[in-house]
Amino acid sequence: MKLHQKTILITGASSGLGRAMAVELSRQGNRLVVTARREALLLELAREIEANGGRCLPIAADATDGAACQGVIDAAIAAFGPIDLAVLNAGGTPAQRMGATSVEAVLGTMRTNYDTLVNYLCPMIDHMRERGGTIAYTCSPAGAFGLPKSGPYSAAKSAGRVLFDTCRIELADTPIRFVATYPGFTYTEGLADAEVPIKALIIQKDRAVREMLRAIERGWAHHMFPRRIRWPVMLARLLPEPVRRRVLQLAERLG
Repeated sequence: MKLHQKTILITGASSGLGRAMAVELSRQGNRLVVTARREALLLELAREIEANGGRCLPIAADATDGAACQGVIDAAIAAFGPIDLAVLNAGGTPAQRMGATSVEAVLGTMRTNYDTLVNYLCPMIDHMRERGGTIAYTCSPAGAFGLPKSGPYSAAKSAGRVLFDTCRIELADTPIRFVATYPGFTYTEGLADAEVPIKALIIQKDRAVREMLRAIERGWAHHMFPRRIRWPVMLARLLPEPVRRRVLQLAERLG
């Protein structure tokens, strides 16, 4: 898939990786539908996209509201025609410790990181089932297993990863491609870098965007990066669960 002169929907586009991806794609003659809750930031992004030669439809909407999400998709199709690529990128959360959080905080993290996926994923499948297209999901290495200070976030991203895997199985006979990207720690507005014990693990935003767009263009089912994150995560998944748990407990104490 060449990301040139395509109609592209990006959720969570007002900041972070979603915004950076929209700006990069605007340089390639694409028609961009950008959505998030913060209208002022979306309007600012739209001006930058149009200055770069792209076309843009900014729509302020809450991705936890299913009806609002359907409205975004309907408006995108009315403005630019069929959607070629949907980047489901909405999400994020502060650090949370189980035992020091609340029911509402945990469920809020699930809504922010799982409901926001489902509310776009299901209608985008219906839209692309016959014509085809790509649905890309910004997952996280945290979704591989439970991590200290990130239990609710890990749970939400794990749920999204498993749901996406099921889509690949059940919709294998359709022309829809499902691409999951797993950016490691990235310098964005939402990163609490004080919580990252090894600063060398953090990558720049433009590097993350390049990696994500490469995975989308090549249709990779999964792409976790950088390698200094990918290999430890892959090795940790091979460990017996009690051993992995012990390693993570020690890492938390040392951190």
